Amino acid sequence: MTTAYLIAFFAVLAVSVVFSMFGKGGGSLYTPVLVMLGYGVAAAISTICRGFCKRTLAAQSRRRMPLPTPARVGLWVVVFVLSAASIPARPDEGRPSEQLNRQDEFWSHLKNMRAGPVIFDFGGQARMRYEHDDGFTLKGYEPGGRDRLLLERIRLDLAARFKEGPRLFLQLQDAHAFLTRFNDSDFPVSSPITDTLDIRQLYVEWQRIGGSPFGFRVGRQQISYGDQRVFGPGNWGNTGRFAWDAAMLKVDTRWFWTDAWVGKYLTYKSDVWPNRDVDRFLTFVAYTHLKELPFRLDLFYVLKHDTSGTAAGESGTGNLLSHTVGLQAEGYAFDLLDASATFAAQFGRYGRDLLRAYGASGKLGLTLPVPGKPRFGGQYTWGSGDSNPTDGVHGTFDGVYGGRDIYFYGYLNLFFWANLRDAEIDLSAKPHRALELFVEYHHFRLDQPTDAWYTTGLKAYRRDAAGRSGTALGDELDIRATWTLWNHLELMGGYGRFFPGSFVKDTGPAAAANWFFVQTAYSW
Repeated sequence: MTTAYLIAFFAVLAVSVVFSMFGKGGGSLYTPVLVMLGYGVAAAISTICRGFCKRTLAAQSRRRMPLPTPARVGLWVVVFVLSAASIPARPDEGRPSEQLNRQDEFWSHLKNMRAGPVIFDFGGQARMRYEHDDGFTLKGYEPGGRDRLLLERIRLDLAARFKEGPRLFLQLQDAHAFLTRFNDSDFPVSSPITDTLDIRQLYVEWQRIGGSPFGFRVGRQQISYGDQRVFGPGNWGNTGRFAWDAAMLKVDTRWFWTDAWVGKYLTYKSDVWPNRDVDRFLTFVAYTHLKELPFRLDLFYVLKHDTSGTAAGESGTGNLLSHTVGLQAEGYAFDLLDASATFAAQFGRYGRDLLRAYGASGKLGLTLPVPGKPRFGGQYTWGSGDSNPTDGVHGTFDGVYGGRDIYFYGYLNLFFWANLRDAEIDLSAKPHRALELFVEYHHFRLDQPTDAWYTTGLKAYRRDAAGRSGTALGDELDIRATWTLWNHLELMGGYGRFFPGSFVKDTGPAAAANWFFVQTAYSW
């Protein structure tokens, strides 16, 4: 039945695209997206109701979403009505970011809603993505293995703010996965694909209190900085990788702004409500952005303290106490050149070992002043590995809390910023105002042949402690297209292929891995 929904969804979407291209009612393109929204909300409500009635959330998390009921069908009808009510009059006029159509008019009624001294805003996103994995799965590289996933995620946002005063923000998240062979029991710590309706963000903030440079944000929150290589929320993942229970002090002056905060990141489990933060692992961050410069310059310090005693060093197991200092710079010149650089150094204790690790990345791009604005770029990323497995010094860089989405280290997520050298060539273009194309080619190598091949979450895939298998991990080709329709709907599709290198072939089964996806996201 789930397969039937998938086929029906993309069939309606394809027909809608054809009609929108020929001006036959572009609003119909929103219909499958809003149907998805209605189906997901209905499923979330149904799941919660069963949980309150039976008190069996743990058992439910291991079952697939139930079949439609009359109540859900009724919600679909409501969604169709909303879709019809918000059809744009002339969808082919203007740029996507400039159009004022019925979609904008409809959702504008949910912005700046006044109730006395309080102003309310309502927003959110409904997203659905289909993925096909060949030669790898959510668990990692797996020659001969296959999986398919239909990922649904809905986020609902509500903000309440006082004029020049505090602001309260709430974000609910409901994420489900269909078709896949995996369920919650396969992810005992945190699920990357399933999170039954839960609180993802709930915080209060007040910036520049009383006209001073000081402010705060306290509560459950998403935190990211810069290009998200060092601090990223991981929003490509169905549940989102990093959200925090944190207390933040904010300082904003003419010359700089600084966030200083302490917190714990969340784990995602459908049988736990609300989601809990990680146990016995504390993080402190000081992040500063310098103003009044011709380029962006950020400085940061990160302290990680894990008191679980599970850090397995070469000299013995113990706690983790790491300090990371670094900087990130980014600039543009002549509307043609763009460049960025990131550097981070880590020191402290890893178990009973000393910690000495480093990470760096550099990027340079050229955008030609011609139609389509083609951009040619190159990147090089280095994350140190452990050069000697017996010297009592832990040399593997841990990537801090960097983004682990498709935008770094290849679309297949087979690699991470640890014991890695990634040479990348990029090409992008915008042949139409609503269409963007991206092509990436990566050449991956180990930094140290005696250290492991790591993926997201610092999971070690394979290791040759003798170092005889070399460092050639392989190459990856990635292609992606993004089509932005009006101000609310984005369609995306892509393909990636990994070609294993000599290290992979010498340390176990090896075969090419393939991945493709199609995604639709409706935001308001």
